[in-house]
Parts: sequence; C-alpha cells; structure tokens
Amino acid sequence: MGQHGIKNYLNDLPCFMDVTTIVGSQMNQDLKTLLIRLSFGIIGIAAGIIFRPFWLSEWGIPTFIFLVWVTISIALGWIGRSQPHSFRFGFIVGSGLALSLIATVLTKSVFVGLGLLIVLACIGIKTKFFA
Repeated sequence: MGQHGIKNYLNDLPCFMDVTTIVGSQMNQDLKTLLIRLSFGIIGIAAGIIFRPFWLSEWGIPTFIFLVWVTISIALGWIGRSQPHSFRFGFIVGSGLALSLIATVLTKSVFVGLGLLIVLACIGIKTKFFA
C-alpha cells in the first residue's frame, strides 16, 4: 500500500472524510482574518505615531472615542458575509464602551470606566440582552 492507498483508506473512514478540504479552507479564512487584523493594527499604530500632535490636542480624545464607537458598532453589528448580527446589538455595545471611555476621560480614573463597563455588562446579563 503506497501513500495513495493510505490516503484513500483514511478518506473511507467516517472520522477522516474530507478533513483536508475542511481544514484547508478554514485555515485560509483564518489566515486572511489574521492578516486583515494585523494590517489594521499596523495602520492604527502608524496613525498614532504620525499624527501624535493631533491625538494630544483637545480634539484627539473625542475623535478617538468616536472612532472606537463607530468601529465597535460596525464590527459587532456585522459578523460576516452570511451572518449579519443585529445593528441594534452593535450600536448598544459600542455605545456602552464609548460611555465608559467618556467616564474614564472625565474622571481621569480607569477604575470608574471599568466599573461602569462592568455595571453595563451586568445589566445586559440580567436583562438577558446577550442571550
């Protein structure tokens, strides 16, 4: 039995059927997703370094909070090509995160922002919003 014989034998077993096809396509999709996330991260780092005076100005923090709100709302509102989540879900979670960032900036305390985020998550769990 050569290599082709072993491969055919493994493909005949129910637990090994089309494993290479399924894993191969999933790995390609995972690699694309990883590369897209890394490229967005690199672009964000470059923007932070190049536009440093803007981010440290009085318009920097509100712009950052707005970009976080828009990004989270879109990312959580739309999961993928065939599975749109609800726009409302993304909007509410993005708004909660933006609200906790605003509280952190206004009080200059990370603990206040984290506390507000935890309280909002607890309210979401109690009302079965995430279910």
